[in-house]
Amino acid sequence: MIMYRVSVEKRYIVKKGDKRIVVELCRSQDGKLFAVPILITKHVYTTPDGTEKEWEYPEREAEEIDYMSLPKNVREALSKINI
Repeated sequence: MIMYRVSVEKRYIVKKGDKRIVVELCRSQDGKLFAVPILITKHVYTTPDGTEKEWEYPEREAEEIDYMSLPKNVREALSKINI
């Protein structure tokens, strides 16, 4: 398995129809750009001691945008995975 260290360049909350999807644009150290869709923005998990905790994506850090306003290459990448 290969692990990449990436930096997040941009965060979007993408509106497409009645769906809202978080998309992060990440760049690797070798300059490759990745579109990372995040479909689940809230998650409840149990810690080893049995406590339930909730994690929520920090949407305040993301720009809300319409799907067609995304750059063409990002739309193409998302459409390849049926988003």
